[in-house]
Amino acid sequence: MRTIKTTTISIFALGLLAGSTVGVAAQAAEVTSFTGERTTQQDQVVEGTSSASDGLEEVTGSVYVGSLVSSDPRLTGTYTSTDNYIVDTTEMLDDLSIFNVVVASTWELTNDGGSWLVEVTSFGNIEAGVNAGWLEFVGRGGYEGLNAYAVADWRDSPQFVGTIFPRPMPEIPEPYAAE
Repeated sequence: MRTIKTTTISIFALGLLAGSTVGVAAQAAEVTSFTGERTTQQDQVVEGTSSASDGLEEVTGSVYVGSLVSSDPRLTGTYTSTDNYIVDTTEMLDDLSIFNVVVASTWELTNDGGSWLVEVTSFGNIEAGVNAGWLEFVGRGGYEGLNAYAVADWRDSPQFVGTIFPRPMPEIPEPYAAE
């Protein structure tokens, strides 16, 4: 009788363990798509250092605060961005909707569930009518272990589309060396 009771408890414990392992594996492997946009005008809180020559203005260390809304609530919150950019001041549209520029930014996006460190690279080109970017999010706190990747068209809505992925991007390989 004692053997049956011990065996039953062992089987039950193994069943719970197996069930929880399957649940964790399923959660860890989940890939989720999302869309989103900046919903408030960025407020500049620190003016960066600026230098200009030959029609190009280089600005480093500008800090902005804004809000992001996403179809996935984990990527909705308030962000602070620190921006470095180089802009061609000789050619801009009157409404400043697009201009020739390259931008490198670091954002911290926070909400009640955790935060994301976001690296953003963007460029604008008047001739091509492009104002696009790449965002790479690394989860922290409650989002530790998650990564998100998005492409952005800062002129359209939604401004960015992407995927939350349970692993970091693989390293960029070395170029193939022909023999």
